[in-house]
Amino acid sequence: MLQRVIIQILDNPAYWSGGAAPSRPVDNESIAAELRNDLNYNYPSVTSVEYIDLFEGDEESFPEIRELLHQGLITAPIVLINGVPKMHGGIPSYLIKTEVEKIISSGPLH
Repeated sequence: MLQRVIIQILDNPAYWSGGAAPSRPVDNESIAAELRNDLNYNYPSVTSVEYIDLFEGDEESFPEIRELLHQGLITAPIVLINGVPKMHGGIPSYLIKTEVEKIISSGPLH
């Protein structure tokens, strides 16, 4: 069985609606949906992409990430791959796909 790859994109969309908003708003939820569709097409039943609004719903989840955001040490969105923070400040689809390919090519779970 191939190793399952779970991608979580943690975001704070409220940040983008404040004074720090770029001239053209970034819709990270749509970018995550495009990534999900692309990975599901290329790696059906092996990948999962989940977009999570950090400040909607469960405020107890991802406390370490929340603290780093609060301290300004990282910026949203944060990309976790199999629970490990890999990237922050954007959703680089190409780099995410490269990481997914590395994990899948490492072979089946033992």
